[in-house]
Amino acid sequence: MQTPSHIGLKFILAVFTIAGLLSGSTVSADQDIPARVVSLSPIITETIYLVGAQDSLIADTTYCNVPEPAKFKEKIGSVTQMNVEKIIRLRPDLVIASSLSREKQLMILEHQSIRVFRAQNPKTFSQMCDMTLTIGQKLGKEENAGQIVEQAQKEAAAILKKIRDLKKPRVFLQIGLKPLHSANKEMFINEYIRYGGGINIAENESSGIYSREKVIKQNPDIILISTMGSSKKAGELEKQGWMIFKTINAVKNNRIFVLDPEMICSPTPTTFITGLKTVLPLIHPEITFDE
Repeated sequence: MQTPSHIGLKFILAVFTIAGLLSGSTVSADQDIPARVVSLSPIITETIYLVGAQDSLIADTTYCNVPEPAKFKEKIGSVTQMNVEKIIRLRPDLVIASSLSREKQLMILEHQSIRVFRAQNPKTFSQMCDMTLTIGQKLGKEENAGQIVEQAQKEAAAILKKIRDLKKPRVFLQIGLKPLHSANKEMFINEYIRYGGGINIAENESSGIYSREKVIKQNPDIILISTMGSSKKAGELEKQGWMIFKTINAVKNNRIFVLDPEMICSPTPTTFITGLKTVLPLIHPEITFDE
């Protein structure tokens, strides 16, 4: 079972991104496919498993718990503080780093002739697909990655077609408790509202910090609660807290929903589509999916 701190850090990895998607050198045709790979991020680890390259993964972080077998890989420290000496002893062919990896530590690895690829966390569905394709290519799983992305893109296109002519309700997506946080357009979870056929009332905010007074004033039709770093019980308590504001449309129409944080904090094409199929009917109850 993942602890709240695991979920919280995983969320930080997902939403605190910098401009651009992926940086670093590409694998040339004459380079061997790496047989010994170290992942420095839960999102990277999930993507490695997603494309079917898990046999090459020799180590990951203490926060890499999804999928289940990732828990049992060798651990090289946390996301923000890796054990450089241990990684060197493991003799990896490739280290895939995240935007939270410490650059000085990565440079030490490179000075030891260890190849490092710096991946940036995606903040759009398109970037999720690009990241999957890039990691698949680097690990010799181009075909698998291509099939995964093609299927996800096909489902995403079908969903956009379903919502194309529907009225867009105003949505507030709460992702933090104290202080109150929401998702702006710089955070990938904004994509759940965009593909879900809603309008994110916090989309154009400069940061995710919000206030209850502002939510009341903007009067959303729907409130979605996914309290990263907290239990689902905390989300239910937060829902009850919103119920006292009777003037909000979401309260009047009983359209406040608590989401599983783990469901929407992992930006891979596959998990995004799975999460979207849960979020979309909450925004548009008229939409259904065939089992």
